[in-house]
Order: sequence, then structure tokens, then C-alpha cells
Amino acid sequence: MGCCKPLLPIFGIPALETATSRLRAAGINEITIVTGHDGEQIAKEALRLEIRAVSNPDYKSGMFSSVVTGVKALPGETEAFFLLPADIPLVKTHTYRTLMEARAASGADIVYPTFLGARAHPPLISSSLAEGILSWAGEGGLGGFLENSTHSRAEIPTGDRAVTLDMDTPDDYERLMSYAKTEFFPDVEECDEILRIEGTPEGAVRHARTVARVAGAIAAALIVKGIEIDRRLLASASLLHDIAKGRHDHEAEGARMLRRRGMSVVADVVASHKYLPESGKIGENEALYLADKMTMGTAVMTIEERMSKLESKFSSDEEALFSMRKKLSRAMTIRDKIERIVGSPLAKIPNIL
Repeated sequence: MGCCKPLLPIFGIPALETATSRLRAAGINEITIVTGHDGEQIAKEALRLEIRAVSNPDYKSGMFSSVVTGVKALPGETEAFFLLPADIPLVKTHTYRTLMEARAASGADIVYPTFLGARAHPPLISSSLAEGILSWAGEGGLGGFLENSTHSRAEIPTGDRAVTLDMDTPDDYERLMSYAKTEFFPDVEECDEILRIEGTPEGAVRHARTVARVAGAIAAALIVKGIEIDRRLLASASLLHDIAKGRHDHEAEGARMLRRRGMSVVADVVASHKYLPESGKIGENEALYLADKMTMGTAVMTIEERMSKLESKFSSDEEALFSMRKKLSRAMTIRDKIERIVGSPLAKIPNIL
């Protein structure tokens, strides 16, 4: 990078502070940074953040020497420790908690986060491995030691692309900063992995993909007419809106699941896709609500066609009919408003029907 990576700004906040705040939010308060190059500068920042800094005088010999320095500095009562390169600052608080819960449940000595099946940072390592790390003289540094270790290990899917994002080069930094802008609006691959982790039924996943396509087409038509829609937020909410399908009150439960992941804005949109109150506006909530009501399974249809099918299905259930008509009536109101803004029927908007 040609500069001090732990102090690189992420929206005005040093990377070291970003990582520290997320660790603390996960309940991790014993934080040590190993310094080498630019050690005085980083130690000053560590003092401000009230974290411990230990100097590695041998840092030029390679990263493993800093690992050894950090392991030597562990407090005696330590049960396990995360090892986080300082240039991987965006790991989410939920990810740290997930790894700690996985270790508690499995008893594994090494717990790796994964993204799309690939191991990433930071591993959570039992302190029982400390002696082996300190005496390791083989190839590959810490990675070599862990690969050659006979200790138990677990690989935990995270749905968190940030576990793979470092700042080794200016291009990496630019990529990380781009991700940071919308990191709590998960991209398609993150959504797919989150849905797999949470056990969302495959039928609900296919339905959500269709809803996302329809909602995206509605958003595109509205944006042309000057309506402000956050397409990334809408795509995330559409793909995740049925994350808790099959569970009681799945809209509210899905929102709770997403809030635990720090995705509160997406959660708010997801929570509204069952009963959407009148707001007088057209935005992400309305686009998702309408797209969902136009989609049965993976089939897209008009609200009138959906109404006809459901009236036949629930003809003997007055309570279900009342609820269904109320929801579809709300969808019609939103559709009519959108058609007035767009200036044409939804059926004529590309990629909807």
C-alpha cells in the first residue's frame, strides 16, 4: 500500500478503530495490536483507543514473527483468541459472535469463518495451541502450523464477504471502500449464503429471486421518473424477505434475524412486506410489497389474477379471504399510484410480466 494500513480511513475513521469497535460490540474487550513498521504511530492510536500495543522488533522477518509476539502477550487466563490482520477491518460483529458460539457448541480448537466455501479471517484459535505456535519451525507460518495440526477444527459459513476483504494494494482498498458503502445491504452472493445458513426453504428462495426481478423492474421505471429508490437496498430486501418462511409470523421473525446481523434498514423493509400501512409515498417498501403480491411461487401475474386464484383457494375460509383481499387491495392502491407516476400500465414495463 505504501502507507500505514491500520490507520487508513474508512469514511474518516481509522481502520484500526473500525475493527476495534466491532470486536468490542461482540463482547471482546481484551484487544492487542502487534506493531512493527510505523510502530510509534500505531501505538499512539492504540493508546487513544485504549487497546494494548506490543512491539515486534523482529517484524521484518515476516508476519509469523508478529503472530508469535501476539501469542506471547496473551493473558494467562485466555481460553481462545481471534487472529485478525489489521488490514481486514470490516468483519461484522455478528460474525465474531457466530464464531464464538460455534466454538462453544463444537468444542473445536480452531474455528474458521468461510465465505462461499473458502476459509477466511479471522480464525478463532484455542490457547491450547499456543505452545505449538511458539515452537513451530516449519514452512508456511501460522497457516502451515494450523494445516499440520491434529487439533479439531470447524468451518463456519458467515454470509459476510468482509472476511475476505483486505487492503494489500490500492485496488484492494478501493474495493473494500466500495463494499463499505453498502455493507449492510448484502449482495446476491451474500444473500444466497445467508439464506442457506438460515435454512430457508428452496421454494421460498426461488420465489424471492422472482420477486427481486419484478421489484427491480418497478424500481427502474420509477427512477426514470425521478423517484428515489435505493436499488441495492431493494434487491437485498427482496432476496431476503422470506428468510424465515415456514416459521411463525415469518415477516417479523425474518426482520429479527436480519437485525441480529446488523442489517436494520433491510429488516425494516422485510418487516413491512405482509401488512404495509398507508404512507403516501412510493419507495423500497412499496416496490417490494407490490412485487411480492404479484408473484405466486415463481409465477408473475396481475393483482386481479392473483385475487381470482386466491378467492377460489379460500372460498370456504372467510377469515383468510378477508385478510387476502385487504392485502391485495393495498397492492392495487400502490400499483395504481405507480402506474400514474410511470405513465403506463405495469404490464408494459419491461421484465415485469
